[in-house]
Formats: sequence, structure tokens, C-alpha cells
Amino acid sequence: MRAIIISVGDELVAGLTEDTNAAYLARRLGELGIEVAAHHTVGDDRRAIAAAIASAAAGADLVLVSGGLGPTADDLTRQALADATGCELTLDSRRLADIEEFFARRGRTMQPANRIQAMVPAGAESLPNAMGTAPGIAARLGNASVVALPGVPHEMQRMFDDAVAPRLAGGGGCIVRREVHCFGEGESDMAGRIADLMERGANPTVGTTVSGGMVTVRIVSRSASRQEAERLAEQTVVTLRQRLGQLVVGVDEQTMPAAVGELLRRAGCTAATAESCTGGQIGWMLTSVSGSSDYYVGGVVGYCDDVKRKLLGVSQDLLSRCGAVSEEVAAAMAAGCRRLLGADWAVSVTGIAGPAGGSEKKPVGLVYVGLAGPEFQAVHHHILPGSREIVRLRASLTALNHLRLALVAKER
Repeated sequence: MRAIIISVGDELVAGLTEDTNAAYLARRLGELGIEVAAHHTVGDDRRAIAAAIASAAAGADLVLVSGGLGPTADDLTRQALADATGCELTLDSRRLADIEEFFARRGRTMQPANRIQAMVPAGAESLPNAMGTAPGIAARLGNASVVALPGVPHEMQRMFDDAVAPRLAGGGGCIVRREVHCFGEGESDMAGRIADLMERGANPTVGTTVSGGMVTVRIVSRSASRQEAERLAEQTVVTLRQRLGQLVVGVDEQTMPAAVGELLRRAGCTAATAESCTGGQIGWMLTSVSGSSDYYVGGVVGYCDDVKRKLLGVSQDLLSRCGAVSEEVAAAMAAGCRRLLGADWAVSVTGIAGPAGGSEKKPVGLVYVGLAGPEFQAVHHHILPGSREIVRLRASLTALNHLRLALVAKER
């Protein structure tokens, strides 16, 4: 089965609102073994919505439309669906009663405008909304099933799970998706190691995406049974681990902070952070993981030299001779942080995030990462490309990755 998802709303076209509905629907369809061929975004224009529905129905077995089922003048999906199917809108008295009851339960008076929400194209089926006032609509257009869902995310999700998913179950076998997160090598270099796995037409299919220096290898496995699809996907995960070695940070939900946390927990160790150019981002990443209080004790944001001196014990002489962005200061920050907070491990970052502040000797993107641990001390030097935001993100991930590799080495 082939599906196309249409998202309706001026706010989506303008980029003012993130389209989380399309992502949710694509994931759920994948779980049901239904391939999503395309996503389309359309503004609140009746003709444009009708044209998008008609075009999608001509090229897919299933069309899911989210948004445009409200009671206001710019909610035009039901009218557009009626235009596309060539049917008049008719009143569904059952849904009108549902909407009236919705308001009555809350001690409110239903406005006349809400009556339009009980209208559906003749011959179509209205779908109950357990969470709001906008019923869904299920219709046929040519050989395609067209389902219109409300745009409010929690209403859409509940309606899809209750009224749409049961109709689709078993319709397309099974699709399993896995992700392998990697760090420490560029996307093109990494792709060279696994080029044979990325051949088009293979099952599973393998592709890469990159964000902030983190390369994610995405695996999509298809089979008639979930067990076989999961076996094929897991086999590919094992192969990627073998090929990529220590570049692999984690699988699926195990991101960089989660991987570092798991290593610290296994070692029975604690960690602290001393940050300058990253401004607390490393600590934020570590504490984004539930249970991080088991191993993360806290951090110091030593953005100015006075804080580096007073809290982290970096000497004025060192700051004057070497500068705040230097190997020596990074080492002193890590050692001072470990001593101050009594942690087993401390990681420090000092650098020039830009866009100003760089020089010929110390360019924008220069970052030093310091590590201090049990009988261990190291400083790593990097020149990171990108905007200020990207440099800070990459510096944070790079610092955590150095801590991860040091912990892995200690385990051995």
C-alpha cells in the first residue's frame, strides 16, 4: 500500500508552526507496513487543497489529510474534499449531537459556526472525535481511500489510533526502522565504509543523515512478518557496529548523553563539567537523560576569566601567558572542576565560537577539550566549522565524545 500525507494550514506553509502531525502519521504508517511516498503542505486555500487531494488520490492507495476541520472561515478541508469528490456537503446528525454534547458537558453554549463541523461530503463517513469538536471524514476518490483528520495533534493522534489504524492493520506487511548514531568521522568518510550496505533496492535500505557532526545511519527493513523485519534490521545493526567500531555511539534512543551516562553508571563514576564557550550546554545535554543525577554532580560555567580563577583555580599567570583559549587553561579548568566538585571525571571546554573574536593564531572555531579522571589527564584540540550555534553544539558533542572514549578505554 502506498500513502501520501497532506498537511493543511497557512501557518505550516509559512514555517510558523512545526508539522509534527506528518511525522507522527509517517511513523505510524510505517509500523503498519505502509510506505509513505510523499508529504505535501498546502495553505488554507480551498482550490489548492482540493487539487492536492485529487492529485494524491491519483497516485496513492491512501491519502491522509490533517488540518482544516475547524469551525472558522479558514478551515476549508471538508469543502475541498467535497469539491474533489464531486459531492455536496450534508449534515451528519449523529456528529452534530456529539458536538452539542461536547459543549454541554463543559457548561458552554455551542456557537452556530460549529455546526459546519458536522457536515461531510455525501456518501462519506464521519469519524468520531473523542478529544474535541472536529470529526474526521473517510471518503473514496477513485481507487484511493481519503481520510481527513483534525489538525490539533492530540486529537489527530487519538482519531488515527482509534478509527484509522484498525482499518489498515495487516494491509502492507511490516516496516521496521532502526538508527545507529555515530560521531568522530565525516558523513562521506563513514559512507565509504558501508557503501555496499547503501546500495539502492536492497532490503534493508541504509542511508545517512548528519546534524551537528553526529552522523545517524538509518535502517529501514521490510518483510511480511514483524519478526523477519526485526531480524533483518538487527543483522544490519550488528554489521554496522563491526564496520564502524568506536564511531558508534548508540542505537535508536541511545544518544550521546545517554551513552556517556550508561558508561558512567557501569563504572560507578561521577562526572562534572567546566564550560566556557559552550555556556552550560554540555551540562544541559547530560541532564536531559532521566536518572542523570546518579552520575552527574554539576558544573561551572566559567565564561569570564574571573570565574575561571576564583572557582576553577586557573592561575592569573596561566591566563596571561597562554590566554583563556589554550591547551593549558583547558587542562587547568578540568583539573580544577574535578577538585571543586569532587567528581571522578571532569570535562572542560574553552574556545572561540565566533563570529567575532578570532585571530590568525586562534581562529573562530578553535576549541580545546580538557579531561581529568582517575590517573588520567588529556587535552584535545579542534577547529570546528560553522556558525556560532553550530560550533557550540559540535564542541559540546565533541567534549562528550572524548569522555565517552576515555570511559570505553578504561572499561578495557
